[in-house]
Amino acid sequence: MADAIRKLLKDEKQLTQIASTVFSESDSDKSGFIDEKELYKIMVKACAALNCDKPTQGQVKELLKRIDHNKDGKVSLDEYVILFKMILQQYVKNLEEGEENKREDESREERKKETEIENQVNKQLQLFEKYLEDSGISTAFQIIYTEILMKKIDSENVFTYTAMRLRQIGKEIAHLLPENLTAKLVDHNDKPRH
Repeated sequence: MADAIRKLLKDEKQLTQIASTVFSESDSDKSGFIDEKELYKIMVKACAALNCDKPTQGQVKELLKRIDHNKDGKVSLDEYVILFKMILQQYVKNLEEGEENKREDESREERKKETEIENQVNKQLQLFEKYLEDSGISTAFQIIYTEILMKKIDSENVFTYTAMRLRQIGKEIAHLLPENLTAKLVDHNDKPRH
């Protein structure tokens, strides 16, 4: 609907034609002018069609003062065409603001979700770091890294050396691990390879 209204706002001839038709239908006493009572009815219908709040009598009176350029208390066709255009422009503006607000809300929700995920990941990392610290595994890697540097293990043998040392250190710290995990590690390491 917004695209159709934007298109209509660009076509002055069609806009004037539609406004004239509405004006004629709304001029109930066929005076060639729209009075405050008729303007109120138009505004109520327009707001119902455009899904906006129904205006008060005071708002319509104020609107009449703004568009009644010759101050005769009535709206001529020319004044009504200007009003019709203003109403449609305001409607499009409200739609665009609503769409912008919706995009901002969606963006804010996405950032909130990203922050929640980041917080969960950080919490898991903290738990993992604590586990490594408590189990001595991080210390094992620090020891191995230091040994590699001090013994100047060449890059081709770093992986093999690390695996061998982890196995040795694992056996040394097995008493720190939960029993069921220790049993699985021992069973796995003691199985012969084919």
